[in-house]
Amino acid sequence: MTRFFLCALAAITALVATVACNTDVSQLAPKPVTLNADDYRQEIADIDRLLFSPKAYDESRREKLASNLEALASRITAGSDSRFLRMEASEIRTLASLAKHTSASAPRDSLENNWMRIRNNLFEDRYWMARRAADVESP
Repeated sequence: MTRFFLCALAAITALVATVACNTDVSQLAPKPVTLNADDYRQEIADIDRLLFSPKAYDESRREKLASNLEALASRITAGSDSRFLRMEASEIRTLASLAKHTSASAPRDSLENNWMRIRNNLFEDRYWMARRAADVESP
């Protein structure tokens, strides 16, 4: 009897493994959407300026950065039912929360790197996008 259960369990495991290996998981991932960066240039430039500026990271700057990130998250999902855009907007909102609660003395590398990752996921690359403090244009 135990041998029967072991054989049945082995057969079921093999069947599940075969079905799982033949499943196309690419259908489960959301389809990426690339937005035209020029349509969002002002928002992107404002966020770049706030994030990459070498000036002190004070309360006012944190609040403004968080507000700008929240506004961008809302704008990219407005009028769209794209799951990809909703996921990216969620990441932007998380980044906004982190920006708001990051102390003035904490290194901002993580915020900067995550912003560039999200920005590159969403937007076509443009020459005017900042990648470091030296790239920040004056308003």
